[in-house]
This record gives sequence, structure tokens and C-alpha cells, in this order.
Amino acid sequence: MRHVHRWFSSDHHLSHGNIIKYQNRPFKNIYEMDEALLTYHNELVRPEDHVSFLGDVTIRRGGRIDKEWFKTEMRKYNGHKRLYLGNHDHFPIQVYIDAGFEKVYGTWRDESGILFSHIPVHPNSLGSANANVHGHIHGNPDYPPHQYTDTEGHTRCKPYVNISVEVTEYRPISFDELEARIQKVKEKV
Repeated sequence: MRHVHRWFSSDHHLSHGNIIKYQNRPFKNIYEMDEALLTYHNELVRPEDHVSFLGDVTIRRGGRIDKEWFKTEMRKYNGHKRLYLGNHDHFPIQVYIDAGFEKVYGTWRDESGILFSHIPVHPNSLGSANANVHGHIHGNPDYPPHQYTDTEGHTRCKPYVNISVEVTEYRPISFDELEARIQKVKEKV
């Protein structure tokens, strides 16, 4: 039996022409961008893998044609898909389910203590999470880690890790890489 991998990505903005200009994405047009994002995804993510999209999958939000296009497009992406709603995810929840997303979240804290969200969470709202993995900020640098002093007087931190496609070479990243990015921030404190 093959090992199932966990993958993460954010801010595809499928079919969004202006994002190419705003974020200086290396694509000529939306067709090239959408095809590249799908190709890069399916090169890494196998059908049995789990993949979390941390929001803003598409800019489209219109009527029946946009919904049908979206469902068709997302079914091409490998993996058991989860969606963490972003500020541009405006379809009714049923559209996302029909598009192949098995679960739809606002935020979620996993068993390792990582809080996943689209928009970075305020430090006062991190609670017992040990890091916040998010998108939304595109090519901008990660937010500084939330530093605090534990009960034994040691300085600790809760990193923010941006996984917008602009900072992941337009590819999903693995859970192992995510953990390595979190650890790298913690080592700097």
C-alpha cells in the first residue's frame, strides 16, 4: 500500500486575469495560468492523496455557467480535496461539494496544532495553536511570528506561514515541507 501524502496550496485565483498583473505571475494569460496550475498540481498530488486549498480558488462567482465551469475545472485536480473558504470564494457551499471538495471549512486546527485559515489569524486568536498556515497575502513576506514567554520563562513563538502560490513556485507543498518551514521560523527566535 502506498503512503498517502498531505498537500497544501492557496490563492490560485483561477480565471482571474488581473492577478497576473497584480502579482507579476509568469503567465501570458488566464488560460496559460490555469493550465500551469493544474499541471503543477497533478505532477505532485496523486488521486489518493489529501490536498487542502486555503481559499481563493477562483475569482469567478457568477451564474450557472461559472458554476459549471468551476465544477468541471476542479474535478481535474487530483486528490481528496478540502477547501478553507477565502474572501473570493463566493459560490454556495453545494457548488464546492459538487466540484469535488469533500470538506469545506472556515478554519481548522489539526492534530499537530497547526491552525489553517485563508486570512492570517490575529495573534490573540491563535489560542493553543502552535502555528498559523494561511494564504491571502500572495507574494508578500510572512508575518512576524507571535512571540510569547512560556510558564518556565522561555521565549517561544507561533509562526505564520504563507503558502500562496506565488511563494510556493505555483505548486502545492507537502506537509513535511510545511513543518520544515514552521521549524525554520522557530529556530530563528
